Amino acid sequence: MIHLPLLTLPIALFLSALPFHSSAEVIVRQDGVLQDHTLVAKQKENQAPPKSTPDPVGDDLILFNNGDLMHGTFGGLSEGLFWERSDIARPIKFGLPSVKQIVFNSTRRLPLAPNTSFITLVSGDRIPGQIISLDDKELLIKSPIIGELTLPRNLVSRIAPNPFGGELHYIGPYHSDGWLTLENVKEEKKEEEKEALAAPPKAEPSAWIHSGTAFYSQGTQPLILADANLPDTGRISFNVAWKGRLSIALALHSDLIRVLPAPEKEDEKDAEENEIGILKAEIEAAEQDPEKREIAEKPKEEKENEPAPLIRENLLDLRQGTSFQSIPWINSQRQNHANLFGTGYTLSLQSGYPTLTRNFFNNAGSPRHDRLSTSRSNANLSENGEAQIEIRFNRSKSLIMLYIDGIYSNQWHDLDGYLGTGTSLGFLNRSTNSKVRISEIIISSWEGSTDSAISMEHPDRDIALLNNGTDRFSGSLTTISEGLAHFETEYSKIKIPLPDLALINFSQTSLIDLEANENLPRFAVKDDLTTIIYQPFGLLKVSPLNATPTSLTGHSPFLGKITIDLNPAVLLRFHDDSPDLSSWFDDF
Repeated sequence: MIHLPLLTLPIALFLSALPFHSSAEVIVRQDGVLQDHTLVAKQKENQAPPKSTPDPVGDDLILFNNGDLMHGTFGGLSEGLFWERSDIARPIKFGLPSVKQIVFNSTRRLPLAPNTSFITLVSGDRIPGQIISLDDKELLIKSPIIGELTLPRNLVSRIAPNPFGGELHYIGPYHSDGWLTLENVKEEKKEEEKEALAAPPKAEPSAWIHSGTAFYSQGTQPLILADANLPDTGRISFNVAWKGRLSIALALHSDLIRVLPAPEKEDEKDAEENEIGILKAEIEAAEQDPEKREIAEKPKEEKENEPAPLIRENLLDLRQGTSFQSIPWINSQRQNHANLFGTGYTLSLQSGYPTLTRNFFNNAGSPRHDRLSTSRSNANLSENGEAQIEIRFNRSKSLIMLYIDGIYSNQWHDLDGYLGTGTSLGFLNRSTNSKVRISEIIISSWEGSTDSAISMEHPDRDIALLNNGTDRFSGSLTTISEGLAHFETEYSKIKIPLPDLALINFSQTSLIDLEANENLPRFAVKDDLTTIIYQPFGLLKVSPLNATPTSLTGHSPFLGKITIDLNPAVLLRFHDDSPDLSSWFDDF
């Protein structure tokens, strides 16, 4: 096969010469402003709604270190990266130092068998697989991405036979499909103002940009996952990073419906005035007859007591297709959480304290919010940092709990009953002086455990948590065989079927110390390991040797030489020290 030579010209110059067929290159800079062009503009009347369809030149996306990007298809690795496009006859070859990451098409998903466990290593690698056996030396698994594999036990920090405590509703964002951003509704201008503004409008930044596996804020408009399918009893976890002073709000169980007074039409006003005149004449004519006067006045009294006519606006009625899109919705004069998200709850996180408010509309259609009381308020969120946030909720108990970095922080009980009937999720960066990154969002059912993640770790004991969320054991996990975990506690020896276990955390003293151990291969601490990410679970770091479009062979610091299935991979990241848009647009 003949390949194009390794590119020596600047990437931007080369890309400008390509015959692009796609009008949706994901992120571009226009007039110095970053825009996410996967956002779908509002459609014209009678136009078919857009769908999330593959790009004609290829489903995958390559992102370069200088910010340039290109659609196409990953063609493999061999002393460089090969990239294929339907509009170019031969593959293009790029040097790996110029490539930041490959985003594979959004339809990929790792098929998992019912008995698949999630294994987490001390290195941060995450491997899905069926547990075949475990003893005091080794763990033997059969993984859908690397086949049968033997792992040293001291490399395994956690085994999760049921990692999400039940049903998984969402994990990502591996792609932006299904997400919405809310923009300001522009007022209709007069004809003379339109003529004065005939010049081309200036480019405006997208409120949120999706890149790799994260969303980045560029403004204070909300970001919404309308089809989050939040369960009645569940949990939401995500990572948030910020620059400046943190001030974000999380919309929970919102219905995305707002209530507005119906506009009063001119002909309705005239009809009302005529009706009042007729009623006055009838009353005057019936002054001598009290019974007739009562009948004549009754319609007027009933009309005065009737509530003002209201209209209900549903944000989802404005949605077009399934693509990432921006919808005009925000009224700059009525920026209340109820007007933004509808009826539901918003959890606000500032650098110092969290608050929870219930948002609703009263009978007159006015937006209202009540702050729920809590016994604690400290959040310990500093400037220019990051945190792992987890919210657990139970509709039947009107309970919402907050955990920060695995530690219990707050809980709220809505004594008036849980009003959140919606299933959507939303994020709002409330500060114009800060930037926010949202990543690793997981929505799952909740088994009811109130234990914090930190409480599930012990220096000298293995800890097992059952699926019921209440029972747990500490002691020593001696073996796993024939689907049974053999556990020794201070009082007894027990056998627990793996399907009954939510997770097992291994004692910290039994794990290898990566920083202190001098016997690890030198490439174990290299910064240029390539990261392969899978949906919904899976992360491996390797030094690649070569790759085809469907598999990659490389050296793992802990697993040796392995061949990895790329068919269900969603992301291939070549520079782990600079993931996604870690420069946060400053140098993009």
